[in-house]
Amino acid sequence: MVIFMKPGQLCIIAEEYKNDLFRELAYLGLTRINATNLTVWVQEDRVEPAWAQSVWRNVQSVEVESIGDAQRKLKAISNSWRYHGDLFARRGALIAEGLNLAKPSRPFRFPSRGEKNPPPVFTLAEPGLILYSQDIRRPTYDGKVTFFEDKITAPSRAYLKLWEALTILGAWPRGDEKVVDLGSSPGSWSWALAELGVSVLSIDRSPLSEKLQKYKNIEFTAGDAFSFKPQPMDWVFSDVICYPDKLLEYLRIWLESGHCQKFVCSVKFAGAPDHPIVDQFRKLPHSRILHLSCNKNELTWISHPKL
Repeated sequence: MVIFMKPGQLCIIAEEYKNDLFRELAYLGLTRINATNLTVWVQEDRVEPAWAQSVWRNVQSVEVESIGDAQRKLKAISNSWRYHGDLFARRGALIAEGLNLAKPSRPFRFPSRGEKNPPPVFTLAEPGLILYSQDIRRPTYDGKVTFFEDKITAPSRAYLKLWEALTILGAWPRGDEKVVDLGSSPGSWSWALAELGVSVLSIDRSPLSEKLQKYKNIEFTAGDAFSFKPQPMDWVFSDVICYPDKLLEYLRIWLESGHCQKFVCSVKFAGAPDHPIVDQFRKLPHSRILHLSCNKNELTWISHPKL
């Protein structure tokens, strides 16, 4: 029998990054209660693991005696549910058949704050033990986020990372705000930002895609991204390829300057993740560092006063 101790959290695993998540949990001193190929239950919820595909916070447990008992108890908690199949999937599916299941999440149309009032989600830890949460830290319970894509104008699909990060944040540049996109070529992030109608300063040694020539609100400057000195900006964005410690050093200069309080930056790894560096990003003010469903061997650091 799994002994589930609250408070706790459930991490949805991205299979390719399972070992990265487990090493991170060990580095952070978080206790693994139980793990499968799809999920890992963690005793403590004091810190959000970066390498989880999604995180359920404030996980609650319900002991049940039968499928009917499970259905009655879940209906008493909420009139709508989602089910995440993992352990004892057949039994879980039979329980789910007797519930009012919410429709699967549809692709988001950016800009979006994600699904409004999503229902709680449940899974089974044991045949007689249900785990559920109403506090999901991503736009979808399993962390898989899809969008209605632009397959014509965007220079590449890299903009999906930016869309996902801003959807998780629930905020994005607006109106007369001015933003800088560092290491911008070929311009996918600059394109996504320009589509929001804001003024974009785009910096890279390499030129932007010709597709972006029509955007009058993009100002391109050829040069090294890290040579750009802090100045008043509403947002700073970076998808630049560099070592994480170099990016961290540069961002600290920005934070100390006080010229900007809103950031979205890719943190890229050439090999195995550097967990101490990741933890330093996590500890920056008003921050989250996450592995997005659109990320590969990289994380995304987000900083905003609302966090």
